Amino acid sequence: MVVKKHLTSLSKCLGLILLSVIILSLGGCSPSNVVENPQQNSEEIISIGISQIIENPVLDLAREGFVDALKEKGYEDGKNIEIDTQYAQGDIALTTTIAQNFVSQKKDLILAISTPSAQSALQSTKEIPILFTAVTDPVSAGLVENTNSPEGNITGTTDMVPVEKQFELGKNIFENVKKVGIPYNTSEVNSQVQVDLAKEAAKAAGLEIVEIPVTNSSEIEPALSGKIGDVDFLFLPSDNLIASSMSIITKIALDNKVGTIGVDEPMVKNGALACEGLDYYKLGYQTGLMAIDIIEGKEIKDIPVSETKETELTINKDIADKLGIIIPENIIEKAIIVKEEN
Repeated sequence: MVVKKHLTSLSKCLGLILLSVIILSLGGCSPSNVVENPQQNSEEIISIGISQIIENPVLDLAREGFVDALKEKGYEDGKNIEIDTQYAQGDIALTTTIAQNFVSQKKDLILAISTPSAQSALQSTKEIPILFTAVTDPVSAGLVENTNSPEGNITGTTDMVPVEKQFELGKNIFENVKKVGIPYNTSEVNSQVQVDLAKEAAKAAGLEIVEIPVTNSSEIEPALSGKIGDVDFLFLPSDNLIASSMSIITKIALDNKVGTIGVDEPMVKNGALACEGLDYYKLGYQTGLMAIDIIEGKEIKDIPVSETKETELTINKDIADKLGIIIPENIIEKAIIVKEEN
């Protein structure tokens, strides 16, 4: 009886020890998606998917601005957020694959850089919050109906170009301007929107538009070479195909002594003569601030689509010299002077 009593006591002790070990083990475990934060003990990692139609200086700046805005507000990749950037290399069909992958991976937020990327993202999910940037006309693109109070799961920033300012700049730089050539990608909705705006602005400015439509990079050289002799200068819209083909466009323009007016500083650095353009880094940064609002609980309908009216005059002095153009002093004194990067 004594032995049995001792065995019973021993069993109870062993049971208590085992229970204690299990409790301590459970207490030492932590979910894999929790990281230390100086402001609180832990927080869930926010997963952000970035879909970018193509790598080019303009869109890269927008992406950098977005990431920097998050970082400056305490959301840093590899710490409390995880950023997955995917490039479609100009293939619109691939933007759909990227978006669908983001949905299957259950990203917390999607940033779509370009109109095709945004359209594919919206077609792939009505649940995950989507932000867009470098989109010219979100209404025509079918992304939103009401820019002041977006009705779905998408909002963002638009890069609507001030076409009137570009034409005014062209008339002040080039002599006896009558015809303006516009190369553009017919596959991009935002490009057609800009061509339509250019036609309206051209009437007011007393100019004639010569359209140079293309569908891929291989068409740019023959299409441009065939019409560049008919124009007084080229206007290069905010078009991903055009931005990625600046080396070809610049060569043909210089060979024919025709100047080009772009819409942003990267275009000017890569061979355009001048622009009265947008700062895409600032545009991306502005979109990053929207992302923070969403992360911290703000609803899409309360985040209006925004744009920037602020422009910067940029001139490429190297290109001016190669064209033999003397830029008027009243323009030079207001401009940012850059040198050709290519």
